[in-house]
Amino acid sequence: MNDAIPWESVADLYDAYVQTTLDVPFFLDATRDVQGEVLELMSGTGRVSLPLIEAGVRLTCVDYSAEMLKRLEEKLAARNLHADLFVQDARALDLGKTFELIFIPFHAFAEITAPDDQRAALERICQHLAPDGQFICTLHNPRVRRRTIDVQLRLMGDYALPKSQRLLVWMQQAYLQDERVASIHQFYETFDARGVMTQRRMVKIRFALIEHDEFLALARATGFETCVLYGNYDKTPFDAGTSPFMLWMLKKAN
Repeated sequence: MNDAIPWESVADLYDAYVQTTLDVPFFLDATRDVQGEVLELMSGTGRVSLPLIEAGVRLTCVDYSAEMLKRLEEKLAARNLHADLFVQDARALDLGKTFELIFIPFHAFAEITAPDDQRAALERICQHLAPDGQFICTLHNPRVRRRTIDVQLRLMGDYALPKSQRLLVWMQQAYLQDERVASIHQFYETFDARGVMTQRRMVKIRFALIEHDEFLALARATGFETCVLYGNYDKTPFDAGTSPFMLWMLKKAN
């Protein structure tokens, strides 16, 4: 992706500060009765992947960052687990087979910011979906997410690292109205056991805030129809004014 987030530059820190399990029960439930193969796109270091594999899901993981997948590979080896891993761009997905369930966790589809690229990715996903399969696409609800965006530099958290080191993660957000894109700068500061800063890194993140009607039209144009739309991981119905997320449960159109 031209605007791919350079996660490889913080792959060694990622698991220290991305620790949420908010969506894991949702995906465990979604895959519980799946007999065939499951495809996870933008899987990263395996935050969702590992619980699914441990539950017996036959999982294939795809990410555009080789370094993030390397971290997942190391975790799998340490746990004596297996998954098929591929470094690919979702817009050019080519695995040569179909899957009973495909999903993109953590609202990562929005990392594809250009509408033409979003369409290309959905077309490739549809081609990899089995005739009776399901595709789960998780997105932020733009109306709610925009309320949290300002230009203030804010501390995301203070996290423990090995050898009594600490990690501080800071975030500064802006909304680019003309592009309908959130532009975020994340700063990573590491400190040794004495409290002395040892390193500072920065990652620039861009993600699209895709409106409900916009995504619905795009999904229909690329061969999908909606089964259910949830507004949160507890499966409450989507409400445009209050739901934090749009969890699209899609299937191939007849």
